[in-house]
Amino acid sequence: MSTPEAKTQNEVTVLDGIVTDTVSPAGLDLFRRPFSTILPIDRLRAWAVRGGSSVLQQGLFAGSHFLANVLLARWMTPEAYGAFALAYSFYLLLLAVYMALVYEPLLVYGSGRYETSFPAYVGVLSRGHFVLLLPASLVVVAVAPAIGHFYSHSFQAAFAALAVASPFLLLMWLFRGVFYARLNAYAGTLAGACYFAILLLSLLALRRLQLLSPATALEGMALSSFVVSLGCWYWFHVSRSATREQSVVSSGRVLADHWRYGRWAALTAIVAWIPANIYYALLPSRFGLEGTATLRAMMNLMYPLLHSFSALLTLLIPILVRQRSRHGVQRSKQTTLQLISIYVPAGILYLLLVIGFRAPILRFLYSDRYANVPFAAVLFVAMLPITTGVIGLLGAALRSFELPHLVFRGYFASSIIAVLVGIPLTFHFGVSGAAAAIVLNDLPGIAVLAICLLRYKKSAGAQA
Repeated sequence: MSTPEAKTQNEVTVLDGIVTDTVSPAGLDLFRRPFSTILPIDRLRAWAVRGGSSVLQQGLFAGSHFLANVLLARWMTPEAYGAFALAYSFYLLLLAVYMALVYEPLLVYGSGRYETSFPAYVGVLSRGHFVLLLPASLVVVAVAPAIGHFYSHSFQAAFAALAVASPFLLLMWLFRGVFYARLNAYAGTLAGACYFAILLLSLLALRRLQLLSPATALEGMALSSFVVSLGCWYWFHVSRSATREQSVVSSGRVLADHWRYGRWAALTAIVAWIPANIYYALLPSRFGLEGTATLRAMMNLMYPLLHSFSALLTLLIPILVRQRSRHGVQRSKQTTLQLISIYVPAGILYLLLVIGFRAPILRFLYSDRYANVPFAAVLFVAMLPITTGVIGLLGAALRSFELPHLVFRGYFASSIIAVLVGIPLTFHFGVSGAAAAIVLNDLPGIAVLAICLLRYKKSAGAQA
């Protein structure tokens, strides 16, 4: 028997027992049946459709940053690109903390406890974004002059630009979380296409006007993010008016929920940033900003696969939340292990392709600027998507169980190895040592998270 909700434009469908929203219900009869009644190949096809949309969205956003990094590495001197890469690593720290306090809880709570009052919930988050970040950015600007005592003037300017631009850089991630929480691939893909075009046009204009620098490149990213965010806000405002949703959400309750979840996730974000990014800050002390530029240029090689994985990972969290609430924790564990068994062979294939074609790939991306990178550096960087993918999948499962403190344990173990092993490797072997350390750091994290996931047995909210 159909319900009124089933007759709306965003019709409710069933994906492996998970209730999801679909923009266009036509032709999706496959999603309307439980997977227990269809063949495994049909289940795989359903995941491919949903995952493919997510990969396209992530590919547009991440692909714009990947292409921007490649172009900046070609256009800038190694020292200038090193300053940008170092500033960008601090942007990743800000982004990680923001994702922990806003983005990740949005995926979990937006798909769960605030699902019936979602527009009001997003309104609270939008206001809180500027109330908290604008004062914080001013504080960071005040720190910028001290940076000049340790690094070059170009990095000092880039760091100050990052501080001013951070509220606008991060705003786009709020709306990306909105799209993922509602499983709305269409809106997210459109936003990604717009961001891709605006960012590349901004960088090309800066170069044509001879204004391109590490600082202006970050400002171009912020401008692109803000323009796309305005479009997302307008879309969300129109869709909210169409639903005539009148519910009210307490700002205090949202803040308490996000802090309860995000306090552990924020600590996890910080300790996760250390093993992945600390080497950008360490290399200039002995190898100059050119060392930072080389490491970043090599890391660009692994981003296509890793960003595709990140798209599936972000989509996975709200799916696992619904799966856990309807079928119990064991089903979520099985899904996670199945995805690991699929992802690892794909990562190995990517490793072989990068190693086999490393010379033409480097020439194509950077001309001859980074042609003399040691083989060991390329090898370890090409291994990184495998280890990062496994630790990400295990962490996504624990996050969907609302257990961020267990995720913290895994990344804390990785940070310990980064300090005890990674720092000496970096100072002794330079870029090759840093690349090796980034891979080695993931191994204890994988072990800890795997143990936590296998031992967790609580079936919260499971239904028969």
